[in-house]
Amino acid sequence: MNKFLLQIIISFFFFYSTLNFAQSRFSHEIGGYFGIASLQTDFGDSGDFASANQSNLAVGLTHYLKFFGSQYSWRSGGSYFSDHFKLKTEFLYTNNTNITHDGKSAQGSSENAEKLRAMTAAVKLYNIGVSLEYYFLRLEDYASFYAAQDKLNPYISLGITWSYYDPDVMVNGVSLPANSDPYESLIPKWQNNSIYVDPNSSFGATAGLGLRYSIEFVDLYLAGQYQYFFNDDIEGLDAILDPANTSNDSMVLVTLGVVYVFGK
Repeated sequence: MNKFLLQIIISFFFFYSTLNFAQSRFSHEIGGYFGIASLQTDFGDSGDFASANQSNLAVGLTHYLKFFGSQYSWRSGGSYFSDHFKLKTEFLYTNNTNITHDGKSAQGSSENAEKLRAMTAAVKLYNIGVSLEYYFLRLEDYASFYAAQDKLNPYISLGITWSYYDPDVMVNGVSLPANSDPYESLIPKWQNNSIYVDPNSSFGATAGLGLRYSIEFVDLYLAGQYQYFFNDDIEGLDAILDPANTSNDSMVLVTLGVVYVFGK
């Protein structure tokens, strides 16, 4: 599976890097980032963001396609779209090894509270995404090496993702086997038709905002992104028989990154 995933990632970036590289009406940027990926899952108390919030380090690679040439003098007219939009593709990896039940339901000395405290999870997440970014300032003016102003450029984005994830649910540090209902070491909510520890994949949607700062041939940026998964078993839990289980998993990503701008 790892070899297959690597082939997908390489093909993904190669396609966008070679599709129109020789055409003067497009230009390219590549970069990387690191930050905090905060998963909101079925761990913790429903409706309590703090208790359901599981944070971990994330790293990623990015590619940007701009809809004008890499040399400022090449441009012969443009459009509002080329002045303000970029197409971003990215790969993200995070490995959260300490997902726990926090909140009021895991406090106290009751049997259920003790079972919740003994229950933990981990998940490896590989994320591939495509998003369209809208920049509030004209990109060609901002990107020009000779620009004396507009060093800061805020933006917003919308996109889609495909995620491959490998979850692990544990009790007292021991992994639960797949398809072994009922899991009597768990609270009743999770004992039947709720544990999914086989690797799986999910599509999703993203919305984000950020701020770029131009420094000669590179840009620095700070970004925040919300990702909504179309599945609810990212961390291995999905109580499909529970009427209160109405929300899929999600992730909030806050990152710092650097981008190399070709031809700047």
